Amino acid sequence: MRCIDLLTINRDFGEEDLVEVMWNALRYFPNELWEGINYIGNINIGYDFKINFRGEIYGAFLFKNLMEKIRRFKKIFEIENTLVALTCEPVIVSHYRFEKGGFKRINNLVRDYMCEDLGIISLFKVDEEISARIAAHGLGHSQGLPHHPEPIDLMYVGLLNGSILIEEGFCRECRVKLERRATRT
Repeated sequence: MRCIDLLTINRDFGEEDLVEVMWNALRYFPNELWEGINYIGNINIGYDFKINFRGEIYGAFLFKNLMEKIRRFKKIFEIENTLVALTCEPVIVSHYRFEKGGFKRINNLVRDYMCEDLGIISLFKVDEEISARIAAHGLGHSQGLPHHPEPIDLMYVGLLNGSILIEEGFCRECRVKLERRATRT
């Protein structure tokens, strides 16, 4: 069993609130999977650009740049546990799509990105009720759980589209995978 190391980025509310979000996310997992949460602190990172979201201007991060900074931080401080960087700012990924004879630039918000040892969770414009679900969803990815369209649970591909969860937590198949992982650690 290992801890999750929690790092906040440009936090705009108390550390207790953010740690509470992660503790609430952990309640969806088997107790044996993680030992707990180790809050390492807050770092201030300059924004990559500004966005206009519903008439308000916000500083935002490019996903690729932010991941590089977090990876560097993890390496410099020799962090061995899973490192989760939590922010309340928008994290944006840009890509191009071919449409009607030309390329169109698409910008999407990244709510969570997790690999086995590193991840980013953005709680930009998310209410308290859903924040733990987003964190649990991301942590589910860190444990190898993929998106799925059915059943509508925490790994549902459209978690934030307003759908009411049919199953509060992980589906039976995902729970079995998590329990197997917990017994291996």
